[in-house]
Amino acid sequence: EYYMRWLFSVVNQDPRFLSAPFPLPPQNKRRAIASYETHNQNVRATIPPARLLEYNVKQGWEPLCDFLEISPTDCPTHVPFPKSNSARAVCWQSYSAFIGPLVLTLVIVGYVLTMVFRRFVGMSVMEWWRLQKRKTSTLSWMKNGSKKRS
Repeated sequence: EYYMRWLFSVVNQDPRFLSAPFPLPPQNKRRAIASYETHNQNVRATIPPARLLEYNVKQGWEPLCDFLEISPTDCPTHVPFPKSNSARAVCWQSYSAFIGPLVLTLVIVGYVLTMVFRRFVGMSVMEWWRLQKRKTSTLSWMKNGSKKRS
């Protein structure tokens, strides 16, 4: 989550993304595109052309293998090119970055609460639950049995 906040604040040139509640506010498309283009220009100005590959994943394996000096026999052209940076994948990554820590926190809090419960009540939550069910069913049986006798 922190990476996404930082990235959105840099790309959108807007520090509100660093402290906004989740889910994050909508991005400013114009600023994001301008930031992306500026970044690409800076990379082109900094990296020597012989060491820079401008690449579109739609081009497949060949340009990538050529740039990395991988021989054509070792280039995995028979393997479909992976699609792991789709909008759905990025969305799932942002949700999982939020959900994972939330689940871990809930498990830890649940464990601590059950330990506190055991300390004060003298039995586990499940033992207490079974005892309550037995008490309820016994009371119910006693009430129903007394109604039948009268």
